[in-house]
This record gives sequence, C-alpha cells and structure tokens, in this order.
Amino acid sequence: DNKLHINVAAVKFQQGALAGQREQLDDAWRSFYECLRIRRHVYAYAASSEDTNPIHLEVSCVLHELASVGFAQKRFSQSMEMLKAERTILETLEERSHNERIYQARFTNLTWSIKCAKEIGDDTKAAQFSNERMALKKSTGQKSREKPYHLHSDSVTLQQKAMDCRLLARKFALEKNDSKIQLTEKLYNHEELLTRLEELGEEIKTASSGPMKQAATQFRDSLLLWVDQPGIRSPVLTACDRLRDVLRAYGVQVNDSITSRK
Repeated sequence: DNKLHINVAAVKFQQGALAGQREQLDDAWRSFYECLRIRRHVYAYAASSEDTNPIHLEVSCVLHELASVGFAQKRFSQSMEMLKAERTILETLEERSHNERIYQARFTNLTWSIKCAKEIGDDTKAAQFSNERMALKKSTGQKSREKPYHLHSDSVTLQQKAMDCRLLARKFALEKNDSKIQLTEKLYNHEELLTRLEELGEEIKTASSGPMKQAATQFRDSLLLWVDQPGIRSPVLTACDRLRDVLRAYGVQVNDSITSRK
C-alpha cells in the first residue's frame, strides 16, 4: 500500500510541522497523527505484542510533536498521554544504546511533562518529573566527567554567539504580541536580533563540524524563516528550546522560566 510508505510518513510529518508553525493546530494534529499511523505500520517489526507503538526513534519523534500540538490546544491530558508513550520508547531505546540524541529527547520529554502536569494541576506528578529530570542530568553529568566533551576553541566561540542570539530571540518572541511594549523598542529588538543572526552566520562558516555547528545552523535557519512573520512566536520559541537542549548536553547552564505558549 503506497499510502503506508515511509516517504508518505515523512511528507505528513513536514505538513504537520508547517501547519504547526502557522499555528493551524487542527491541521497539524491530523498530519502528525497520520504520520504516526504510517510509522506504526512501517516499524511494526519493532513492536512486541504488548506495545501499541514500535520501539523506534522515528515513532517517538512524532509522538512528541503530537504532544506539543495537544499542549498548544490546551488538551493537556491528551498531551500527557503522548508524552508518556514517547517516554516509554525513549527509556527502552536508552537501555539498548546510550547516545546524545536519546538523552536530549528524554530531557525535553521530561520538561514538557512538567509543564503538562502543572497545567493539569498535578503538583505531585510535576515534582516527580522534575526529580527524574534532575537525576537524568546528574547521571549524564557523571558520564560526561568520565568521558568529557571536547569542543574546539572555535566551537566555544560559536556556543557563546548562539547563546547570546538565543537570549535575544526569546526576548523578541515573548514581547512580540505584548501591547505594553512600545513599537520603537520592538523595532530596535528586531534589528538587534537580525544583526546577531548575521554575526552567528559568519561564526558558523568558520566553525568546525560537529553537533554544536549543526544545532546553531538549524537554530539560525529557523529564526530567519519566522522572525519577520507577524504575530507568530511559537516556532521561534521552539527553535530556542531545541538549542537549549543541545547546550545543556554540553553542560551549559540554561534556565528558562516555564510558561504556556500562545
């Protein structure tokens, strides 16, 4: 069945991502759910008789996107169900193979789980997820001390440039729809952000290949795509979240207040 082909799933995922960036949440949910249906079929070999979802990273990725859309729609219980399913897959994958991508996905999953629990009003669950995230960070920090990351000097500079740019991007996005902020200040912040993005682009050109360069490139590309779109801030904040997770994987302290996205 061509409709259940892996390439069709990829198209559905991209359609869901685009709809989400445009804040067309119902369309995003439909596309991501269709992607999940296809990936469940394609990766059925990785599922046991007890599993609804195959134990595969591509399945966990789309579950996370569904959770994000559900959260934006304020369907917090449904979002929590998707996060739980994603977490089950990630924990099983981590038992089989320890790598940075799975760690980042687990860390992000727990962060969103905390947000969902707080929105539902379940402080006990929120505290549990917070403790799990702290334990995950601690255990990963121990592994990092045993086998530390070594960044090239140019990557350290790139890291700092990306952090500075991310700070401005979050400020710009959070103030974008705030009527209390004067237009002149918004314009100044916009121009400052574009200048920093240009500087980041120059730094990327000379940086050594690696996860930091890849993350900074994806971050910059996402911001350039959405920074001039009126009234849209979710894609900018999502780009900031993804860069934050990479920075944390390198042991950089990044603390953002958890707020609901509009």
